[in-house]
Amino acid sequence: MKNKKANLLPEEVLKIVIAVICIIFLVYLLVSLYYSLTGAEKKKQAEASKDIISKEITRINNIGEKYNAQGILVPNPAGWYIFSFVGEDLKPNLCTKQNCVCICESVILNPFNWRDKAQLKKCDDKGFCSVVSNLKKFEKIKIEGGGTAILIRKVNNEIEITRK
Repeated sequence: MKNKKANLLPEEVLKIVIAVICIIFLVYLLVSLYYSLTGAEKKKQAEASKDIISKEITRINNIGEKYNAQGILVPNPAGWYIFSFVGEDLKPNLCTKQNCVCICESVILNPFNWRDKAQLKKCDDKGFCSVVSNLKKFEKIKIEGGGTAILIRKVNNEIEITRK
């Protein structure tokens, strides 16, 4: 005579395994959806911030060097960076081999020193760049939560961007 409890055990285990797989899939789907929506919002914010910087650079380029220093607040996206790509630097495709200022996420360090190419790809894929022919090289500037104040000025016919 067979034990009915022993026969039900494989069926119950199978149901539990299927339920766990479904739960994991749903969690993955929700996390993907969340990052997709927040990523799209950050891209809109980055584009708006790039436009603010571009307009200010155009204004400063059109006036003389006298009285041209202007502090502006770059409000979003928090955690992203402002980069300069100047001279013989490797540049994102968005810059078309010209000097440019970009707003994009920063790539974390990796042991194989692929940071430069990975950063360019990140700026191409999820960043926004503006060509500035007379841009002076600067260290990346992190956009903090609540905004980051930067100073844009023209010195010796070069656009200089620094953290204020």
